[in-house]
Amino acid sequence: MLEFTLYYKDVSDYWGQWDKDYQIFVFSDEEWSNVAILYNFFKVFYDVTYVFSSSNYLTANLYFRGVWKVHKVLIDTVKSHHSFLTPIVMQMQEKFNKYRDEYYLIL
Repeated sequence: MLEFTLYYKDVSDYWGQWDKDYQIFVFSDEEWSNVAILYNFFKVFYDVTYVFSSSNYLTANLYFRGVWKVHKVLIDTVKSHHSFLTPIVMQMQEKFNKYRDEYYLIL
């Protein structure tokens, strides 16, 4: 949904200029920036989930690459200047670390 929202950004902005009733639905530049940030963040999870669910035999190289991508996006997002995501991602990171620590020796 975020991908399509970004795709129709210009249409939404244009429609907001011409229809006064629609202006409450028009995003500011900062809100559009946040939508793009969220899209890039969640795209990693979508891609990893797609690889995991489409594989009949999940091999170690696919698994470790996917887990590494998730781990990296969590760390990068916490270190970034996107303050609106930091509290959410920190909770996600705690949960991720809990499960990773439980299965680390097995894997």
